Amino acid sequence: MSIEHDHNPEDPGTLTGKAGARAVSSFDLLQPWKVISQNNVYIVYLSVLLFAFYAYTRHGFNWIALSTSLIVSVPIGFAIAFFETQSQEFRRRHRRTRFWWYLVYRTFRVVVWFMVLFFFIMVLVNWLKINTYETIFPHSLYDFFATRKVFEFLGIALVISLLSNFFDELHRKLGRDAIYNLVLGKYHQVKQEERLFLFIDLNNSTDIAEEMGEMEFSHFLQDYFYDISEPIARYFGRVYQYVGDEVVVTWPLRKGMRYAVCARCFFAIQKQIRRYEKQYQQRYGRVPEFKAALHGGNVVVSEVGKYKSEIAYHGDVLNTTARILSKCHELNASFIISDYIRKQVELPKYLAAESLGGFQLKGKQQEVELHSLWLAVESMEKRRRRLFRRKPKVLKEEK
Repeated sequence: MSIEHDHNPEDPGTLTGKAGARAVSSFDLLQPWKVISQNNVYIVYLSVLLFAFYAYTRHGFNWIALSTSLIVSVPIGFAIAFFETQSQEFRRRHRRTRFWWYLVYRTFRVVVWFMVLFFFIMVLVNWLKINTYETIFPHSLYDFFATRKVFEFLGIALVISLLSNFFDELHRKLGRDAIYNLVLGKYHQVKQEERLFLFIDLNNSTDIAEEMGEMEFSHFLQDYFYDISEPIARYFGRVYQYVGDEVVVTWPLRKGMRYAVCARCFFAIQKQIRRYEKQYQQRYGRVPEFKAALHGGNVVVSEVGKYKSEIAYHGDVLNTTARILSKCHELNASFIISDYIRKQVELPKYLAAESLGGFQLKGKQQEVELHSLWLAVESMEKRRRRLFRRKPKVLKEEK
């Protein structure tokens, strides 16, 4: 049983191989069709709230004004959320900016979007000579800019955007689910849940730390953790813990198994790191490499601590996943999943799995069968080329 393809740079079956990289770049299997990221959905709600409040300040509870505000706010919100989603480099460039400075800067950026798009729609409405009676639109552009209406809209946009961005940044730093669960008291009482856990561990971290030094290695980890957060969120995962150079990601069972997002997430993370490999090489002289283990089952969930409460998971599932992760180096595999995952998750065609056999893991009475998982995109790419390639015999018959 051989799994050398996981580390062979010339093997087309591995994600890190040259042929595999060409296949991924030409036919993106890992990027789900999603024009708005989950972190930017709030902008749509923000837009609806902003224009509804603006309509109320102008006309009170008037159904014409409120309906026109809804018609305008939804497309504007989706447009801003789309552009913010596509500009991921903006947040990455400012990841080390002070919280309040970044908050004010992002608020100003969103408000400018609102002003520009609202002005564009006003110009379009005036050009089409649409009746603006009792709507949120002024009778003319001069009427809008010559009165205090523009300042009212700007002030409302600033206040609502500032509050929304503040809570969004708070959610991003503390965890979106963590705040809701603590406030609502979901886990005040001990509960049992079925969850999936993905353990991701940085390779050769001790050697890298000795080579770089503590400060430089800390920056390296900071960039690495930041970059892998985007694909984790895109595949609906939640970071449970950062333990040294290790990341623990979790999903509810059904959400993680749907479309095999729990397995696809690992390869999306690899792709994300490859996206910034030039920056890593220039800044640190190396690119992060990592291994991962995926397992699931019943865990106990509870809120622990008095002065620094947090949601904690306990159970055999986490211990087993950690043991599986320790087998990656021994078995020369970059990604190992348990038999529990292999049987319950329907893997897409571009993911290939190979049984590694049963292993007696520490603390387990029964053997656990493990599987190596890798991205087999080369075979799909060849099939696509054969599908669209015309056969010579057909060409001769046509002649």
